[in-house]
Amino acid sequence: MPLGALTNVALAPTAVDITVREVLAHLEGAFASVASAVENGEFALWVGSGISRKAPNLGDLIERAFDYIRVRAIDPGTAAAYRPALDEALTLAEIDPTTVEAQFEQALVDWPEHDAIINRLWNKYSKVLDIRIAGTDVDFILWDAIDIRQAFEHSAPPAAEHLCIAILILEGAVQSVASANWDGFIEAAVDKLSNGVAGILQVVVDPTQLRGPAGRARLYKFHGCIVHATREPLVFRPYLTGSHTQIMDWPQNATFTAMHNAVVGLATAQKTLVLGLSIQDSNLQTIFSKSKAVHAWPWPCAPDAPAYVFCEDAIQPGQRDLLRIAYGPTYNADPAALHDATLLRAWGEQVLIALVLKLLAEKLVRLMELSLAAEGKVAIATALAPMLASLRDEIAYLAVPIAGARDRIAFTNQAIALWSRMLSIFRSGALPVHPDMYEALCGSPLNLIAADQNAQAMGLGQLGVALSLLHHGRASGHWELRAPVSDNLDAGTMTARASRLGGVDRPLFLVKSAADVIKLQSNGAFANDNAIVVHGDDVWQRMVRGGGSARRVRSAPGRTGVVGETHVSIADLISRSADSVELQQHFVAEMML
Repeated sequence: MPLGALTNVALAPTAVDITVREVLAHLEGAFASVASAVENGEFALWVGSGISRKAPNLGDLIERAFDYIRVRAIDPGTAAAYRPALDEALTLAEIDPTTVEAQFEQALVDWPEHDAIINRLWNKYSKVLDIRIAGTDVDFILWDAIDIRQAFEHSAPPAAEHLCIAILILEGAVQSVASANWDGFIEAAVDKLSNGVAGILQVVVDPTQLRGPAGRARLYKFHGCIVHATREPLVFRPYLTGSHTQIMDWPQNATFTAMHNAVVGLATAQKTLVLGLSIQDSNLQTIFSKSKAVHAWPWPCAPDAPAYVFCEDAIQPGQRDLLRIAYGPTYNADPAALHDATLLRAWGEQVLIALVLKLLAEKLVRLMELSLAAEGKVAIATALAPMLASLRDEIAYLAVPIAGARDRIAFTNQAIALWSRMLSIFRSGALPVHPDMYEALCGSPLNLIAADQNAQAMGLGQLGVALSLLHHGRASGHWELRAPVSDNLDAGTMTARASRLGGVDRPLFLVKSAADVIKLQSNGAFANDNAIVVHGDDVWQRMVRGGGSARRVRSAPGRTGVVGETHVSIADLISRSADSVELQQHFVAEMML
């Protein structure tokens, strides 16, 4: 291999170091077919503990179990039942119990071997859960010793990964999620972003739930759910799967037959995007083996996306096993090429944020194309599309952890708030009903937007044009664009300021029609008398055409600081423009910043 190639390999960003912008480059390059397939609803998400870093720490749970057993192992009244269990735990940790007996009176945290014990038991967690106490239930270590209900009692808010999964569900790109996690983070994220609208996510733990009303997406919690088990332990406690025996027995256990069949069907019918899931458990490998027996995925797969994509720093042993199982002899033809095609070297957080940004930009482009095609001006949409991609990329550059943080939750929450504010004002002339909710662009996957008459009727194509033109003006140095100066309605969708001496901050509103402007006026949105209002249609233009300029500029910009309202019609500008260059010129002239 040439020295330059070795240098490039060495400098390739790891899953930790890679930025959201760099992930977007992959989604437009080697993984373009994957991004397209996600946008069209072809992928199911398979998620594990790697996306739930704020769930109870595994090391803490191990320590709780160990100390629970230890305390009872030294109590004469319970030692007969618990001393064998303590010996088993220590043997799993590769420690001779007789060498540490002098420390049995001390909490594990005070043992010199503490870190070694936790580290060794970390990868044997399922066998720790399998330790048995005479006369107790088979899940005693999980349910009583660890007290898993109490461990999950005060869960953290959903992380960026869960919020992005919820967005992909609300935008129609993800219809199926298979989760090995017990936590309720995905459900909480969907509930938060949908403002508690029931039925969007069909959660399946008990096979009876498979027969319930369909949601926009279905979440298969094939290892159980602590939220359900806490609320209804008699029904849902048996579904909590974690011990080695449970995992081994899962494919054959009649309790799980319906779920087993459902996830085999999922692995057969939809491609698999793996996020934070090692697939080391034998029951998961059995699922994909049976899927192959039903209808194997092809390799090579071009021009289609690979059937399996892993968001990891390197392909894990269990994931490699999956590829060998799924592709059989074809795996041997060129394992390195197969690994390159299936390893998207980035953690789930960066990948999911990038997928959301790409999906929203692609939807706006598609809506813009459909809208302008009706005017016979699809060439303008084609020319403006790169502006939306550039705007998306600039937003991606901002997707970084804030000082002192390791995650991108602050960025994600702010992005959701600003996006939802923009869409709500555009659609209804009002702020979102609830500050935490997410305004979906449209519930159709990308390939079905042409059939989504409601999305097209909302004038979202004109919103795409407006954002393209605003970004072009910013990139060309005509104006600056920033977040609103406050959360109040009169702060607008964003803040605009002319890039010249004397430029002043002005609230900028994007609205679909004059009716929304009238509503904004009645609610005091234009109290400062210097708003810029960009209309999707030309109704306002036609309403005021007989009475003067629709722009209503009351004095020369930059002389007195009072400029009055400025109204700009996207539909009117499109009708007067022969091409994108002329449209951009008209827009800059009309803005009058």
